[in-house]
Amino acid sequence: MQQILQRLLSEEDFVSEQALADDLGISKRTVQRELDGTAGALASYGLQLQRKKKAGLKLIGPADGKEKLTANLQTASAMDFTDKHNRRRYLLFEILRDRTPKKLFYYSQLLGVSEATAASDLESLTPWLQKNNLAVLKKQGYGVVLTGSEKDYREAMRRFISETTSAEDVKELHADHEALSQAVMNVTDKGIYKLLNSHTIQRVYAVLKELHEERITHFTDAAKIGLVIHIAIAIERVASGQLQEEPSVPPSVPDDEDSALARRILKGMENEFHLSMPAIEVSYLLLHIKGAKIRYSGSSWQGPDGLDESALLGIIDAMIDAFDPQYAYDLRCDDEFIRGLFVHLQPTIVRLKHHLNIINPLLDDIQQEYASIFQKARRAADVLARALDTTVSEEEIGYLTIHFGAALERLKGKKAFTRKVVIGIVCASGFGLARLMMTRLQNKLPSHVELHTYGKDDLTESVLQETDFFISTLPLQIPGADVLRTSPLITGSELQHILGKIDTYSHIRKAPDLVTPSGETFLSALDRTHLLAREMAGLLRHYQQFTVPASSTFAQVVHTLATAATKDEEDTAHLFDAIIRRERLNSQIFPDQGFALLHCRTQTIRQSLFYTCVPDGPAFEDDYFKGIATVLLLIMPEDEYRQVHTDVLGFISSSLVNDDAFYQAILGHDPEKIRCHLQRILKTYFESALSL
Repeated sequence: MQQILQRLLSEEDFVSEQALADDLGISKRTVQRELDGTAGALASYGLQLQRKKKAGLKLIGPADGKEKLTANLQTASAMDFTDKHNRRRYLLFEILRDRTPKKLFYYSQLLGVSEATAASDLESLTPWLQKNNLAVLKKQGYGVVLTGSEKDYREAMRRFISETTSAEDVKELHADHEALSQAVMNVTDKGIYKLLNSHTIQRVYAVLKELHEERITHFTDAAKIGLVIHIAIAIERVASGQLQEEPSVPPSVPDDEDSALARRILKGMENEFHLSMPAIEVSYLLLHIKGAKIRYSGSSWQGPDGLDESALLGIIDAMIDAFDPQYAYDLRCDDEFIRGLFVHLQPTIVRLKHHLNIINPLLDDIQQEYASIFQKARRAADVLARALDTTVSEEEIGYLTIHFGAALERLKGKKAFTRKVVIGIVCASGFGLARLMMTRLQNKLPSHVELHTYGKDDLTESVLQETDFFISTLPLQIPGADVLRTSPLITGSELQHILGKIDTYSHIRKAPDLVTPSGETFLSALDRTHLLAREMAGLLRHYQQFTVPASSTFAQVVHTLATAATKDEEDTAHLFDAIIRRERLNSQIFPDQGFALLHCRTQTIRQSLFYTCVPDGPAFEDDYFKGIATVLLLIMPEDEYRQVHTDVLGFISSSLVNDDAFYQAILGHDPEKIRCHLQRILKTYFESALSL
């Protein structure tokens, strides 16, 4: 096209199509095809292509327009085809742009290389094309042509446009519609790499804007651009009549909100472009909508459409382990991270299963600024790739890096909390040696450290409550106190121990003075704090999961749990009877929830306990269990602290309903994950009970 336009610009008179073909060494049909669709591009220069029967073609318009076009054509023609990468990229553009058969000679002339080099360049494109299930067919006497399904061909076009898009075209987007519209134009207008008509892009965007679809407003800017490009490709393919043969019966389309949206969009496009879109276009567009990346508001926590929720949570769990075992526990306890990744992976899996590409304008920055996290995210992506039997692109890995990186930043933020640390320095009198040690330490410790000196007999209950830990030259035996014994001169290694303790205590929040509205005394508030702490620590420390044969009866399962909770046969029998009696009052088997919740209050134990019991098969076979696969036991001692036990265990029970992450962990039968969520739940209750 460039050569044809340059030839027409050099002539004042008409030039026949045959003369142009002979001059350029191409067919007359190629001249006609190359000039199809140039009207819009020429109009931007104020020029027109005038056709006159028998005379040929002529460019008409103002001189300054011709000068501007000449200058731009010279710039575009400056591509260095001696550069192998540029040459092969342009060749890929050419075979995507025009799928009609071409002789190898055509490509060798186009690129200014030998036919052998052109053949080698075509061969080098195989790996790129294979990712979209496309191939170059070479047939003697027929020429070279790109083969593959219409769906794969369109996705290859989208991928090529994405790869030739500068990050700046998308990165600097603003929320206003005009900026987004301009970005769409920038994405598709890449000089010689221009696969779509700019006017088509503008009209598609205008139709989408007029539809006012709320679902589309939740798409990220890159996803909106991808949607416009997808529709523009479809319209130009249908309008040109170049559609490749597709199945006579299109794939079935589910009856859901996304499908209804796809139909509304296509109806709007049919009205705008006066086209009849084939039924298969609904399926193509639906895939794009379901694979579109959405803005995560932090509120969505629903099962993925068409995917098994527990399987997806299992994949996330394995991805966390692969990312970094050192942070696995903390990441599993980060509810915001789990929810965010859960929402992100829903469209991601659709894209990966159907080989849909995505633009990640931040990829280069992510790879440079967060190189180590990106490599760890690659390991997590390998888990996803194996689960779906596909490959995960670097663009997708970049988005995973953002999710994992944000979680790590939150983790650092939590650990970055720093408070004042109070240290007591103890010697026999609290004056001589202790003062000397304090003087030595003052210039070596952080500014948020407060030092006090005490004699051995000065360590009152009040001092113990106010002090985080003590440094002493004497052997001190003080129940509940943290004492670090050092030499009077404090050696280098002892200083490091002190600094380590300061770092630990500075990140642990201190409980505030507790004064209740009912006038509860400080001492009684402390007692309640102690009781809660002991209760929760015991629950976490004693939690276990038991695996029994799937053929076990209800009574056998209860006996297993009662045995684990007690120390002798008599207590086991008492607890067994208590659980059975409670069950007979009102059955706690919940088949619709997938678990049984057994509980009772008993004098046979001294500590509240929480256990889970699961079968060694898919579910318990005993009819009484009604097909469930998880049994939970919550039991509390019968003593004077009844209300504390009731409140804590009641909060755990309610979390089975209110906390989906905890519920999924219970059904997932992973003891470590259950303990992680149990700790999170108990921490939430503790902070709430003490108003922290």
